[in-house]
Amino acid sequence: MTVRTPNGTRPRGTARRDALLDAVLRVVAEVGVDAVTHRRVAEAAGLPLASTTYWFESKEQMLTAALERAADRDIERLDTFLGEIPARAADPLGLAVRAILGPNEDSGQTSRGWLLATYTLMLEAARQPALREVTMRWTEAYMEALPPLLAAAGSRHARSDAALLLAAADGLLIDQLASDDTSDLAPRLRRLADALVNA
Repeated sequence: MTVRTPNGTRPRGTARRDALLDAVLRVVAEVGVDAVTHRRVAEAAGLPLASTTYWFESKEQMLTAALERAADRDIERLDTFLGEIPARAADPLGLAVRAILGPNEDSGQTSRGWLLATYTLMLEAARQPALREVTMRWTEAYMEALPPLLAAAGSRHARSDAALLLAAADGLLIDQLASDDTSDLAPRLRRLADALVNA
């Protein structure tokens, strides 16, 4: 598939870089990290090979930049979501669950392919320090966002409860990806949040 902008032209400049990074995520989701090469990413993006070598000297740079793009987009979504919450929200636990799981529709940052790519790269962070730095920054964004919501719901250990809730969400999402389960995770995560707050 050849990437096109809304007016039908191929992307230029940073838009071309973003298209390449989206292609990296698609390749990782479809065939794994080992399959990521400059040539394969260029083909997936529908762009010349010179585009990948212009922007990225190595495979490691492509992987790190792709995870950074995914993290930045999700943190932006999280910030927007938090900015829309009223000062005295009626259901802070429900909001915490929604903050973690994101929108319900199967698109953008909640699509199976996007989740598969990002979790694959997060696991790869065990071997690559640059990826680890991105995952730590991404996690810290949630660790700043969730404790106030949990505290508002009555948690006496808001930060540690937030860490447990995040870890559980990661485990549930990975299990869902591995099993092709399509059930709604929100009720299970909400039950855990209730148990933590009321412990």
